[in-house]
Amino acid sequence: MEKLRSEIRAAFEREQAAHPPITALRQNVVATVNAHRRPTRNFQWVALTAALVLGILVVFGLMSTRFARHATMQAHPQSSPVASPLADYGPPPAGVPLVYVQDPRHDGWLIGFDWAGKPRGTVKMPQPLDTNRMSQAPDGSVFGISPNGKGGYTEFLDVQGNRIPMDPSLSDWPVNANLIWADDGQHLCGIWYSPRGWALITRLATKSPTSVPVAIDPDGAIVRSGVIGVSVVACSIRSDRAIITRDVYGAEEHIWLVRISDGKILSHRTYAANQLSNIVASPDGALIVEDSAKASGQIAQAAPSTIIRRTSDMSVVLTLDASIGVIGFNSDNTMALVYTSPWASGVATHMALVEVPTGKVLWRYDGSQEFAGFLAQPNGKDFAVMLKGTADSTMHPSVSVVLVRSDGSTTVIPGSYVHL
Repeated sequence: MEKLRSEIRAAFEREQAAHPPITALRQNVVATVNAHRRPTRNFQWVALTAALVLGILVVFGLMSTRFARHATMQAHPQSSPVASPLADYGPPPAGVPLVYVQDPRHDGWLIGFDWAGKPRGTVKMPQPLDTNRMSQAPDGSVFGISPNGKGGYTEFLDVQGNRIPMDPSLSDWPVNANLIWADDGQHLCGIWYSPRGWALITRLATKSPTSVPVAIDPDGAIVRSGVIGVSVVACSIRSDRAIITRDVYGAEEHIWLVRISDGKILSHRTYAANQLSNIVASPDGALIVEDSAKASGQIAQAAPSTIIRRTSDMSVVLTLDASIGVIGFNSDNTMALVYTSPWASGVATHMALVEVPTGKVLWRYDGSQEFAGFLAQPNGKDFAVMLKGTADSTMHPSVSVVLVRSDGSTTVIPGSYVHL
């Protein structure tokens, strides 16, 4: 084996000696390799391209996020934890009686609740109430505005919040003070002392009034006393009767039943001074209440009982304890809302729902709030009772609304609202 290797090496050496290599072979080989070397690449354009692509992706990503957020806000407008749009329940449905209170989050919006306690409409007022007082018609179809809470109505609004054009002739009638809504929910009634004597006024919200003279003070003694206190407490267009009272502490008190169409006095009743705390009537004028002065906390000279009478013949319908005062009646006069503790500012008002034919108590309220107002359900049996805090003496207090059924059950409307 070793001999074979020696022979191969000797043969290679003889071949190499016959063909010696070129002297500059190494340099030639290096030069050739350098001539065919792969060119050096410039990677700066790659970096610029990558930066551009990344910038486009970032911008696209931000735009996508913004679009997605916008879409989410449109789909869920009340999802923001910072602020949410006010609930707009749309125009009130025509012909549906509603109870109105002001949205506490918006001075110009009224929310109308039906008698099941559901919000059914939003009325957008042309301006906030501020120092003005507002009164709704019993069915909520018209609103009257009384400036500064004094006097009568200077303008009327419909359920869209639009001002109703007034009859130009109304400017000649100083009869806006002490108007009340009639039982039809459309007319208003009032009493006015004109140069020719007392006149009973009836009118539609925006029409010229009609008046009839009433001989409630033929000798002028009431006017000469300087403490008039005459007002209409019930007005029934349907039954053509109105009840006028003179209810002043320290003065003789009167009740007149008057026919609206001609002003004829159908009956007249007189009470000694300070026996009564209040005189209340049903909307149709069929019932009258003599609230004993004891119901307001007065003991001396107070009438021994609170009495509900029929105005047709002054017969007694129901006799209540003298500590009870009647606030008002429902639309068919079968239920009376009463207070069982003195109804006074700054103290809690205890109340009850009493069945008029029997005197049965169907509901009681002995809570810590003060009575702020009520509405009787048109063509129904229920009440909407508004309660406020005893420390709230503002013109438009914050109230809670309780629907009191004729069977004694109640529905509390969730939330707190502003009283008109």
